[in-house]
Amino acid sequence: MAEATRGEFLSLTTVGIGAMIGGVIGVPATAYLLAPVAKEATFEPVFLGQVSAFRSESGFNPTAATYIEDNKNAATSPGLAFVHYTGKQNPDWHAADAMFVVFSNRCMHLGCPIAATPQGFACPCHGGQYGTNGERTAGPPIRSLDRFQWEIKNADELWITQRWSTAIYGNEVHYYPVKMPGQPTHTPGPTWIANVLYPHVTYTHGPVPGPVPLPKA
Repeated sequence: MAEATRGEFLSLTTVGIGAMIGGVIGVPATAYLLAPVAKEATFEPVFLGQVSAFRSESGFNPTAATYIEDNKNAATSPGLAFVHYTGKQNPDWHAADAMFVVFSNRCMHLGCPIAATPQGFACPCHGGQYGTNGERTAGPPIRSLDRFQWEIKNADELWITQRWSTAIYGNEVHYYPVKMPGQPTHTPGPTWIANVLYPHVTYTHGPVPGPVPLPKA
């Protein structure tokens, strides 16, 4: 097991103390957000629309698609995904030449809804900015946008089947179990420390997908 350096230990200690203080102040607000940590949740497949409805995009102009994550609690679980048509034809969501990239509309600062722009995405709450790959380009967001795993069913139906948090390093996108907005996917030092400070949302899921090269400019 890797050991943290003195600098990493001090950094983690500072972050941990800050998290504890924030937790005491914001217990009522965070209780709802952290509920999935205490109880495992299953991401049920969701139908977004006909594939043909998402293939008319020109340039970077992703289509917004609404969905309900939990039909048993429809009033409290609406969501919105941005479906970007890449112009490629591969129906494998995890391929470098996948037909679509499906982004979450939650800003990775505090979870506000973002809007699509020709340059990527923008958050109206605190000025967060993202590029066309969902990478943070400016403002307070701590990481890149979450992405949805997707599947084409019955020849012309686009479904989202899982959610993943992401981090972009160089020319690759890396996938992680879902973290809440404001939480890093990793921190310096041993992995277990990061998971104690920032436990991931316990969606049931299979093996975490490996990194995928970003599209060439």
